[in-house]
Formats: sequence, structure tokens, C-alpha cells
Amino acid sequence: MAGRRPFESLYIHVPFCHGKCDYCAFYSLGRYGRPEQEAYIHRMLMEMAERSSDCATLRSVFFGGGTPTALDDDLFEKLLDGVRSHFRFSDDTEWTIEANPESLSEEKIAIMASHGVTRLSMGIQSFAPRTRMTLGRRGHLEGLESKVDAIRKAGIRHINFDFIYNVPGQTPDDFRMDLRKALMLRPDHVSAYALTIEEGTALAKHETAVDDDDFLEFWRLADDILAEGGLRRYEISNFAKSDCKCRHNNDIWHGATYLGIGPAATSFDGMDRWTQVSDLRKWLDGDTSEMDILPPDKRDAEILAFGMRTVDGWTWRQFAERTGVDAKSLRGKEISRLQQLGLVMTDDNGFRPTARGLLFNDEIVMELL
Repeated sequence: MAGRRPFESLYIHVPFCHGKCDYCAFYSLGRYGRPEQEAYIHRMLMEMAERSSDCATLRSVFFGGGTPTALDDDLFEKLLDGVRSHFRFSDDTEWTIEANPESLSEEKIAIMASHGVTRLSMGIQSFAPRTRMTLGRRGHLEGLESKVDAIRKAGIRHINFDFIYNVPGQTPDDFRMDLRKALMLRPDHVSAYALTIEEGTALAKHETAVDDDDFLEFWRLADDILAEGGLRRYEISNFAKSDCKCRHNNDIWHGATYLGIGPAATSFDGMDRWTQVSDLRKWLDGDTSEMDILPPDKRDAEILAFGMRTVDGWTWRQFAERTGVDAKSLRGKEISRLQQLGLVMTDDNGFRPTARGLLFNDEIVMELL
């Protein structure tokens, strides 16, 4: 393992939402008031001041949640001000903010544009009312086209849409309609996630399992239809036009360091990973983070496995530069076994998952770990 490194990326967790969706397993609060928001912002600015010296010039910033745009306008602006004033940006730092369409006001768009946000990730999940109802998806999509136009006019260049498929009752024709509607709005990135019913979510109370009979058709539809719009799969659940991959996520899949600020936020320094407590009050009170400490060879194997979520996988040189370890020395037997199973392919430059390996990625991960 190469050792601890300065943080290259920043993750900000905003735990507030205008109502929690039934499928959501992320830490978020559907009920809160101004006092909770103000206390959150105060503590966030303190953490930024304390930790910014541990960061290099940032390659990326990512605001997730929750719904970052659920914050009151003045507090949203204060949070963005804090990031800009405490951290170093380069001319091409990627800055993504997640948003739900109903919370994207003209004021929010203007605030993001004035602070240099480069990328908006919008939670659509589905255009179909029946699918949205099954998911318990909150909010609405009214005025989406005009909001997309406003985002572009403000100078925010990159737009992602999130979708969920393999939802109970959803048909391939439903998903085909979702993707075609999305392409009409010309996003340069689409995330399409197969539904996982997480324990403890509201969805798990009335849906215990999904029917995988149509899974392959959903998977192939995503490839075929999004390709019509110039978006190609580059990771299990992500599609992008050329040069429009999400840098933040792509770097993390390949072992980059990142600082996480906010309740439930995770950090990784190249050796250890830790996650802040998933409780706003306990986080405000300074409760300790949960540590994830592994021996160096186990951490290197984890980094190797995560990179295989991507279509490009690893070059031998890239992995050695990231970890200081030769991938073939670390997991050569396992790589050969995966190649025999038709799940990965290797050459003089590196190794990557096959089309089958992307579909059955859990097998790759288990073997490499």
C-alpha cells in the first residue's frame, strides 16, 4: 500500500429532504426546521475549517444527501460559500450537486452557477406515475424541461439524470419510455440503478423482493437506447458521453482519497476509511466516527476489486501507481481464475471485466477480496 495521502476530493452530505422516499436507504430527514438547518451549517463550517488543511487542490466536490437543494436559499448559499473559501480549486475542478426537480428554484440555480458548480445530478427515477408510486417517490416533475433550460442558460454545463429499473410492476416498455424521454432533454450522463430493496426502508414493508425475469432486458435496453444519444456504459450503473464521466465517482472507484463532511459522510485517506455517525443530533454533539481499518493487503485488494466496477478496469501501471503494489503479485491466481470463468480479460496493459463480468460483478468482487 502506498500509504496515507492528502484528500483529493470532497464529499458533503446534506441530510435534509422534502419527505423521505420509500426506497431510500441513505441517511436523511424528511422532517426538520430552520433550527436544525442552522445548527447543521454552523457545524459544517467548523469541520471545513478544521479539515481543509488535510486536502490537496480538489479534483472534485460532490454534494449528496438527502437533497442538498432542500436547504433554505440563504443557508444553501452559506454552505457553498464555505466550500469555496476553505478549499482550493483548480480551473477544472468538477463540482456536482444532487437535486430533485421540485426543489430546483431559479434562486438555487443562480447560487450554484455563481459559485462555479459544473454538474447537476437530478433524481428522476422514473417518468411513469405508476412506477413512481411503487417507489414511494416524493415530489413531482412539473416544469422539468424549463428547469433544464435554465440550468444550461446559467452556465452549468453537465447534467445527469438518475433512474431506477426492475421495479415491481415496471415493464421494459415503461423503462424504454423513461430513457427516450430522458434523451429528449439531452443529458450528457445517465445513472440507471437496478432496484435493491434495502432492509429498514418503507419499501421493504410492502415489497420484499424484485422479480429478476426482465433484468437482462432492462440492462440491454439501457445500453441500446442510451447509445442512441451518445451515452455509453462506463460503469455498472453509469452512462456518459465522451469526456463526461463523473470524475468524483470514477476516481473513488479507482482508490482516490476523499474527505467526507456531515452526518453519515465517509472519508478515505489511502489506508483507512471512516464514517461519521448517521444521526444529526449525535453528529452535532461530536460523536466519534465508525472506523474501517484493514491490513494493507486487504485494502489493496479492495481497491483492486472496486476498480472492476468500471468498463476500463485497471492498467497494471495505474494500479501500481495508486497502491505501490503489483496487481498480479497481489491477486494473480484469482485474476487467472476469473479469466477462465470468462468474467475478466487481461492483456499486456491491464485487466478489465468482460460484458458478462459487468453483469456478474459480485463474483469478481468476492474472488478478489
